[in-house]
Amino acid sequence: MFHCSTDQKVQKRASLYILLVSIALTVPAMLTACFLGAWSDKRGRKGPFLFAAIGSSLASLIFLVAIHWELPIYAFMIASSVAGLSGYYPTVTLAILAYVADTSQPNSRALRLGILEAIAFICGTVVYFSSGVWIKNYGYESVYLVILTLHLLNLIYVVIFLPESLPPELKQHNSVCSCESIKPIVLVYIKKRDGRWILFSLLVCAVIVYLASFVVQTLLVLYGKKSPLCWEESIIGYFLGTLLFSKAVGAVVGISLCSRLGISNYGAIQLGVFFLMANLVMIGFSRNTLEMFLATVLGFFSGIPQPCIRAEMSRLVNKEEQGALFAILASLESLCNFSSQLIFNPLYTWTVTELKGEFVGGITFFINAGLLLIPVVLIGLIQCRKPGNYKECPPLLDNENPVS
Repeated sequence: MFHCSTDQKVQKRASLYILLVSIALTVPAMLTACFLGAWSDKRGRKGPFLFAAIGSSLASLIFLVAIHWELPIYAFMIASSVAGLSGYYPTVTLAILAYVADTSQPNSRALRLGILEAIAFICGTVVYFSSGVWIKNYGYESVYLVILTLHLLNLIYVVIFLPESLPPELKQHNSVCSCESIKPIVLVYIKKRDGRWILFSLLVCAVIVYLASFVVQTLLVLYGKKSPLCWEESIIGYFLGTLLFSKAVGAVVGISLCSRLGISNYGAIQLGVFFLMANLVMIGFSRNTLEMFLATVLGFFSGIPQPCIRAEMSRLVNKEEQGALFAILASLESLCNFSSQLIFNPLYTWTVTELKGEFVGGITFFINAGLLLIPVVLIGLIQCRKPGNYKECPPLLDNENPVS
């Protein structure tokens, strides 16, 4: 009894520390991304890449020192704050998306964004399949040494090899932290333009799809360890790796097929949302490992909506607003990832403790599947009522492969 009580206290304290570290990382990263996104529309895309790479390298070094010297938890909070202030994931995401929008034609943009999404999913697959074994054999220090090395290689690549996608004639001398830098973030959504309501509708669709996508990763540890699955940590990692790999392949294959069959990006979004709904419902009803892994098959095309939504949104804004647009999207993605833990963990705990029934553990997944009907309806309205000749912005560079 005493052992159980001690474990609960440790878990509560660990949960608190994880929450504080997440706040120290997420909140500054969102704010920094908003400033850097709008700033990149005036000064170029390489700035955000460099800012994030330098900050992430420094944060990884602090993590490495903290682990080696067994420093207090506050050192990890400092490292997270450094990474957050440098923009971290949201800034890298907005810079990559804006770079692709700068250098691609509207008709090929969804596929290119889908390939980027697939690369991210495949990297996640590699991490989930290898991290447990790596940590067990080599420890946490080696993990952060690899992370630090990758950040430094990324920094070298950006400085030496990555060409700037913003033409010199479009560059302006703006300060990063100024009202002029943050104003475009607001204007990109309130500015009068053809299809402004479509922009808002797609933003709502993006948020709901983000939340529904994150719920699996948020709850899988709790859901997988509970009866009837009773999974070990390794099985949880294999499942997440398989799910991400399935979504990676499905995103590229699905967008390519839709393009060949003449299905619009809006139709592709609806197709992907239906597969995501099926994936969540199957997970909610699964009673054994085989059924859970079959759910990854149903989620094969569930990676399609995000790149197609981004591609359609980028068509609606001017070429000098791409950074501001993707800054909001990247920040919202991080916010949804963080919020999913605050929303779905308590909801799941309440359903399994207060409700009775064989499938009460799947209620949270069913709720998210139901919420996905909103994007289906909104996309349908856009297809019925969108103007037939709204302006599509050309790429900033004529050559779609600026590296060559």
